[in-house]
Amino acid sequence: MRTARALGLVAAALVVAAVVGADAARDPTRSSRPRELDKTYDADFDYFVYTMTWPGTFCEEKHCTKEPRYFTVHGLWPNYENGKWPAFCNSSYPFDENEIEDLLPVMNERWPDVLSSHEGDWLWSHEWDKHGTCAKPVLNGEHEYFAKALELYDILNPTEVFAQNGMIPSNTRTYDRDQVISVLTKSFGDTFVIGCQESGKDLFQIEFCLQKNFQGRNCGKSANSNCSSRIRIPN
Repeated sequence: MRTARALGLVAAALVVAAVVGADAARDPTRSSRPRELDKTYDADFDYFVYTMTWPGTFCEEKHCTKEPRYFTVHGLWPNYENGKWPAFCNSSYPFDENEIEDLLPVMNERWPDVLSSHEGDWLWSHEWDKHGTCAKPVLNGEHEYFAKALELYDILNPTEVFAQNGMIPSNTRTYDRDQVISVLTKSFGDTFVIGCQESGKDLFQIEFCLQKNFQGRNCGKSANSNCSSRIRIPN
């Protein structure tokens, strides 16, 4: 299964690369050298947290314009070992959607802003301003930041893992928390922590901890699940 999954990840990555390359070729006005973060500034952080959200839980108490039936990206966040993080590191580099124009079709699918109270690119702008500007020197620029997050989606997406193990979304069926963790550990190793809402009953998000070279690492002492012993994956 790991071999098939690895081949699938390679194929998906090639598709993303093809889309990026084709769009750039069609638009000769798009700069081949996107903006870079201020070379005088390097954020001091220890590792990344890559967070994926289950929309079925996120939208339970919120008004959503759409509700994908798969995990979506919340963000890619520089983090400190003590559990804190840098934020809003470079106000001189505001978000510009034109810089990721070639990524937008994939962004809209994998990193959508589902809240009806938000308009346009609010979520992407917020994630870039708060977290992306702190990713230098590992990720130097807006396009590089979002492209890396999309690349990680192919590698860390738990939707397929749950489906292959019979853990289908349901508003009535529950799953043993330790079994959920075991299924994820078999695919991703000890590199994540799960989070829940509704008093710990509904799976809300999965945070993957990554070294600066984007290899998985343990989430450390601050990692603990707030999930109950039986949890749902709301449909």
